[in-house]
Amino acid sequence: MYSYILMSFIIISPKFNKNNLLEIELQNNSSKVFQDIKLCFSLIYSIESLKGATILKQIGRYYELNLDKSSFLPNEKRVIFIKLQKSRIGTYNLSSGPEGIFIIDKEGIIADVKIDKLIFLEPIKQKTYEKNFFKINCPIVPEPKIFNLKNNNMDLANNDFNISDQEMQKFLTIMNPTLKLLNITFNSSSGIEINFIKKEMNKDDYKIVIETNSVEIFANDYGGKLYALITLIHLLFFYKKKLPIGEIEDNPKFNWRGMHLDCARQFHNVDQIKRLLIYMCLFKLNRFHWHLTDNEAWRLDLKSFPNLAKNSSFRGYECIIPPLYGSGHNKTGGYYTEHDVKNLIEFAAILNIEIMPEIDLPAHSWALIQIMPELFDQKSNIESQDVGNYKKNTINPSLDKTWNFLEKTIKEINNIFPFNIIHVGLDERPNLAWEGSPEMLKFMKKNNLESFGEVQDYYLNKVINIIKEKNKRTAAWNEAALPPFNDIGSGGGEGNIDKNCLIFAWEAPEVSSLAAKKGFQVVMCPGQKTYFDMAYNNSTYERGICWAATIEVSDVHAWKPLSIIDPKYHDFIIGIQGQLWSETITQKQYLDLMVNPRLATLAEVAWSKDNRRGWDDFRAALNQSMKILTTLGWKYHNF
Repeated sequence: MYSYILMSFIIISPKFNKNNLLEIELQNNSSKVFQDIKLCFSLIYSIESLKGATILKQIGRYYELNLDKSSFLPNEKRVIFIKLQKSRIGTYNLSSGPEGIFIIDKEGIIADVKIDKLIFLEPIKQKTYEKNFFKINCPIVPEPKIFNLKNNNMDLANNDFNISDQEMQKFLTIMNPTLKLLNITFNSSSGIEINFIKKEMNKDDYKIVIETNSVEIFANDYGGKLYALITLIHLLFFYKKKLPIGEIEDNPKFNWRGMHLDCARQFHNVDQIKRLLIYMCLFKLNRFHWHLTDNEAWRLDLKSFPNLAKNSSFRGYECIIPPLYGSGHNKTGGYYTEHDVKNLIEFAAILNIEIMPEIDLPAHSWALIQIMPELFDQKSNIESQDVGNYKKNTINPSLDKTWNFLEKTIKEINNIFPFNIIHVGLDERPNLAWEGSPEMLKFMKKNNLESFGEVQDYYLNKVINIIKEKNKRTAAWNEAALPPFNDIGSGGGEGNIDKNCLIFAWEAPEVSSLAAKKGFQVVMCPGQKTYFDMAYNNSTYERGICWAATIEVSDVHAWKPLSIIDPKYHDFIIGIQGQLWSETITQKQYLDLMVNPRLATLAEVAWSKDNRRGWDDFRAALNQSMKILTTLGWKYHNF
């Protein structure tokens, strides 16, 4: 065990120098001689080379370094020079420095450290944005199909309304804290009655008719009624106590309007997820893609494997899972119990949001294999490594224990999640993942499989059939149906899989077209437009990565998803989705600026008509939406 006695402190000063090298300066600010200290931290870019230290241990992008000289004298300074993996834009930002830093000496005593802020000797200035906004024509995001309000108003003493419709009461209950902050009341006995009238309409369509003394909402289903109320919330917040008379008619462009959250790289608790779900509802998004497992953790508690989440969901220096992605020395993390999951499913359903779980397999399984090594062929004589530097991170479908695990896991997930789709990953399988496995060679010979692509197809088709037996559908990333689009040392399938598999096309916009032409339904989620872990621009003062692009709010707005799809394949595109991968969310407060306002902007793309309003008009409406969100406690990035 390691002692928690704090030593005299060491000052740690990270900076990027003029040659784009990361320098970590250590200053012994004490009278003590330290021996054989170990500097521990994580990065989002891999170390290519370094001077002044050697790598003692590496897992993923967590590093433990030994200084070149064993004795660290009083008032001495040491500098470690690190060349990082090159970023796409050639420069780095605030997410690129060492995170979760701590120091331990050879006796296992943890140093008291003072960590200076990351600085850049050649900083790139923050981008400036136009401060003025156009006049607002329609204050609602996403823009309704028909917005016809007149100059005369319904005069309101307060924003007080009454809704007696029983179907909407649970929605009003969970939205009550939000409505209070916005000074809107929908349960006032003396308020103006909002009447709901059932009318034959498509799913989620609605019509609002505002008269001098009444509000009527026409819809055919719960979603239409709810989205009409969301539109009213936007109107009432903007117009305050003078609601214009007129009509609004609306319907969504895409059925799938989604948001993905990576809860494996960082643990987002139930309340944090609920906060995001309310945001989604306010902008008429209806699918939450819950990424529950990855190399760094398995967050879903399973009765069949009670130690899996408990042992893989916490990380720290003395844990099985090391301090990845900024988590630091002490034990941190968490997982979701069945009660947590059902709580969120019920909450989301009231907001008209379905939750799709994802277990990312067969690769991205380093944490899983640490707890269940029997899912990997231990006789394998080749050590594979994925793009994130994780070794031996892919479960082996030639092993009976793998299928025992999969069948029990899928059965439990089916019982917990009512949504009819289960996402099973299939991305970024290292080319050599199964190369040296004796069991795999026997398996391939027995089943007449000639390539690892065919093995992947066999694996996925068997998973699809297990899920079909539960009367559910399988979803997977685009490598399930196509060869990898980007050359990062990963393998894909041969594409000979059940066409019922829903494909999430992430690597590039063109991938959606390729998958649709092969007969797969597709959710478009290209990294170049929808990955909200991407930095907004190349300023050193931004956060995020940039392997796909830098993505400004205006870039999201300009995206026309179907423009690159042959019209005869448009019906194969069921929707679009935003993604937040959590490697850079090393502090909870970073989430807001990465998501907001890009997610609200994506909602406009997902909902509104093809010839939607231009940037200046939209930007004015988005600024109004940011006033709603700041009232609710959200921060946002300028645009």
